[in-house]
Amino acid sequence: MIKLCNAFFLISMLWCAVTLAQNDTINRLGKVTIVADSYVRNNVVGQKVTLITGENIVKNPTNLTETLRFNSVVAIRDYGNGGTSSARFRGTSAANTAVLWNGINVNAIGNGQTGLNSLSLNTADEIVIKSGGGSVKYGSGAIGGSIHANDNLYFHKHQNFQLFSSYGSFNTTSNFFKTNLGTETWAIKLGANFNKSDNDYDLIDDRYKDTDGNYLKNSNGDYENYGLNLSVGYQFSEGNSLSFYTTGFKGDRLFSGELPNPSGANEKYIDLNQRNLVVWDVQKNQFSHVFKSAFLTQEYRYFSDKNNIDYDYGKSKRWLFNYDFTYHLTKNTAINAFLDLQNIKGKTNQISEKTREQYAFALGFNSILTKQWRYNLELKKEFNSAFTVPAVFSLGNNYALNDTNEILLNISTNYRVPTLNDLYWPGQGNTTLIPEHSKQVDVGYQYKNDWFTIKSTLFYMNVDNKIIWTPNNNSGVWKPMNLNESLHTGAEFFGGFCYSFSKNHSVDVATNYIYTVAKDAETNKELIFVPRHLFNATVNYQNNIFTAYAQNLSQSKVYTTEDNIDTPGAVLNAFTVFNAGAGVSLLKKGTKSLHVILAVKNIFNQLYLYSVSRPMPGRNYNLNINYKF
Repeated sequence: MIKLCNAFFLISMLWCAVTLAQNDTINRLGKVTIVADSYVRNNVVGQKVTLITGENIVKNPTNLTETLRFNSVVAIRDYGNGGTSSARFRGTSAANTAVLWNGINVNAIGNGQTGLNSLSLNTADEIVIKSGGGSVKYGSGAIGGSIHANDNLYFHKHQNFQLFSSYGSFNTTSNFFKTNLGTETWAIKLGANFNKSDNDYDLIDDRYKDTDGNYLKNSNGDYENYGLNLSVGYQFSEGNSLSFYTTGFKGDRLFSGELPNPSGANEKYIDLNQRNLVVWDVQKNQFSHVFKSAFLTQEYRYFSDKNNIDYDYGKSKRWLFNYDFTYHLTKNTAINAFLDLQNIKGKTNQISEKTREQYAFALGFNSILTKQWRYNLELKKEFNSAFTVPAVFSLGNNYALNDTNEILLNISTNYRVPTLNDLYWPGQGNTTLIPEHSKQVDVGYQYKNDWFTIKSTLFYMNVDNKIIWTPNNNSGVWKPMNLNESLHTGAEFFGGFCYSFSKNHSVDVATNYIYTVAKDAETNKELIFVPRHLFNATVNYQNNIFTAYAQNLSQSKVYTTEDNIDTPGAVLNAFTVFNAGAGVSLLKKGTKSLHVILAVKNIFNQLYLYSVSRPMPGRNYNLNINYKF
């Protein structure tokens, strides 16, 4: 059967003059590790990739929003602490950011975005941030960048458990349990998490106080969510494995109010998400076959009055199948074909069910020409039942000047198709919209030795037919429209330092910075909610008993209207906030460890906002317990 598949697909590849290479699922470095989306770690060429580990995640355990804010160059727009939150790269929109779970794009069918606070990723083994376009691999929306959450399966004899619990200000608690079990033939990972908060912090804006001179409270901001994740893998033989991933999430949150009348808020929102993925990976001699099949459901319920049983809703279902075939011509050269089929159905109580089918075929070539030079070329064409989607490509190059210095270059085109809300939202949708199409260039430099890591990138992006929602000049009703063109230029930087003073003492530093200029090419006005400067840093010290860390986040002002006027409400001021934590190790014996850390957030009680009239929490505290056994 395997030989027949090999022969059939090799003939097909030669007939089509196929040219792409990637090895997407299994890495063999002694012990066998299954990674459903190893492409972003091992096969991205010419682009900057940043890894957020489990140790980074537990420093900001409340939600994914905080994790990304303090560990990446991703700009976050949200509607108050714990509320709706979305990510955006390089001045693009949330719909231009692809969020992937084990290699599967999970952006919502309705608005094309992923609510960061509706994902249960505390139990993820790693979060990978890729800056720059990725539509060839990840489809619609992967224009600015992509966020990848991976669950890993390990095929060797092991048994690991982790229990984490955090409790702090505003009756906020974050908890998760994670276990990895396995032998040489099977592996299991199980994770569960629970987060809850009254979220009733003081809105520390001196302009608004009650009659007694006290700050107003963040009213109607409660949230509570649960998540369950299971991954199971079985290895039939060397190079032949079957894996199953499933996750479920239920989130229940209230929408906090705005100043000057936060107590007037009364809205409620429920998320119900379920995702399933099966991966069959067969690698034989020079051939690799990776089959993926997924079924995803998403549902939201919006209550304009939390005390009322009536609600608006939206539901979607997505069936996905893709097949990835690779043939290694030599040790350093491979060709590949990728086929992707999707069927999407979505509806709301105001929009009748819509069906969208899409078929995509990608070809490419990956080669290490010399010891210094590696490149790949990827081509893709999608056929969509609703739109004519442009063909896209990516050309990546890595050139090593020596063992520590490397030059990167990536040239790509990418796309985003209009969402169901863009097209059909009652009274606001626009059925004349066409897909966005971007052209972009990344030029990077990387340096790495035993102590230092530096990653820097200059980027240029031109987005044609960019879709934005803007208020009508006459009616004030927001509607989506295609801009003629938007231009995005800037630079990204990552700096890392790690040094061990002795066997028991170490310090590490990580910094991220991005400079972005994003403008409407026609008006030369800056796009809204795009900071020119975004910087964060983390300094961590630890020894056998004691650990301490400090975090910083700085953001320049952002405009909230297309007019770019520096008046209250039309601009959010620049800010800098600091967090810190210190703790002790109460147990460290073999695989067992118990750490207790007290963390202080917003140490200097800084007033800062990510959306108009919704201040973030002032100084607050939480106690974290992390037990591994």
